[in-house]
Amino acid sequence: MSDSPPSAPGSGPDRRTVLGATAAVLLASVASSDALATPVATVDESLPRLARGLNLSHWFEYERGQGLNAAEMRQLKALGLDHVRIPVDPVVGGWHPLRGGKLAFLGELQAAADMAMAAGLEVVIDLHLEPSDKKILEDQPATEAELLRLWQTLAQAFGGSPKRQLALELFNEPQYYGLKRLRWPPLQRRLLDTVRQRAPAHLVLLSGSGGGSFEGLASLQPVRDAAVAYVFHHYDPFLFTHQGTVWQDERYTTAGLRHGLRYPPQPAHDSALPLRAPKATGIQGAAVKARAATEMAAHLQAGWGPQRLRADMDRAGRFARERGVRVLCNEFGCIRAQVDADSRYRWITDMRTALEANGIGWTLWDYTDIFGITAQSAQLGQVGQRKLDAAAYAALGLQASAPGAGR
Repeated sequence: MSDSPPSAPGSGPDRRTVLGATAAVLLASVASSDALATPVATVDESLPRLARGLNLSHWFEYERGQGLNAAEMRQLKALGLDHVRIPVDPVVGGWHPLRGGKLAFLGELQAAADMAMAAGLEVVIDLHLEPSDKKILEDQPATEAELLRLWQTLAQAFGGSPKRQLALELFNEPQYYGLKRLRWPPLQRRLLDTVRQRAPAHLVLLSGSGGGSFEGLASLQPVRDAAVAYVFHHYDPFLFTHQGTVWQDERYTTAGLRHGLRYPPQPAHDSALPLRAPKATGIQGAAVKARAATEMAAHLQAGWGPQRLRADMDRAGRFARERGVRVLCNEFGCIRAQVDADSRYRWITDMRTALEANGIGWTLWDYTDIFGITAQSAQLGQVGQRKLDAAAYAALGLQASAPGAGR
């Protein structure tokens, strides 16, 4: 889930704290010393496809309240999905960037991955730090040693898993805005080298700086490793997908002050929606309201709709073809609460079809939390009982008639 607008370098409030309480320009290319000058030509077909999947958020993050059981995993496979992405916040497990530490839930995480693989699903283990903890790593380069040690542990734990079914994602949404972007490619390369010591053949997912956006990805040069794929996230239009989200930093977006926006935009309807009172007060509050008007005007003029989303995904498709690499969109989604359901599923449909038209695998954010597509989304204690919304089947191109599928 995106913490800030793709073009804004905001860390914003810590989402772990907030949710615990409440449930573009291209960057300059920076190549590491062994980056290829020419595109990678081949991809190992024995590696995970990662064509259609769901993010299983809040299982090894936050309050850890959204676990699954084996029957639910089998149902996801029967629906036509081929993978799940498991975001892992190591701080929740006892590790910290300043002092390291063991992952208390590592055994549970291994069991969860094994359960998914036993159901026939591919699994992505995704290192998913909170913005405040990312900032520590970014501001204090000495802490990178703890990150490397963490990946030694994770690679050791999962290096024995079948390479056809398990992939490792080094770092979710690296920030490194501005000149700090120069530090991300060499750090990512060191992380990759660390993983390769214990998982020499597994698929590893790499990303660009700038919050996981395609713009950040486009600045990378391919590395000399055919068992990698490149990932980006897409939540545009941000005002629509993140409307009403309480953790947004109002210095960078007013998406959290709105709800009821439609997709495609309906100017008369959307511009008349009331704006929730900003957290900022006085002069700052007036500036936020002025920003809200400017942001809405830009949103309505941007041409959001199926053609615009297709054009954006066509850019990602061209990048993949020209570089000769695999590209995946492993996060896209829309907040669930107080959003017009038809608009929400139209956007998901348009995103999914635009990605598939370009041969880009996708992973929806998310399965059953606040961006969820189940009738029990954001509810605790629903393990094994969740059923997808009726509209989700068509939006994701899934099999509504699959055994165990419910409406």
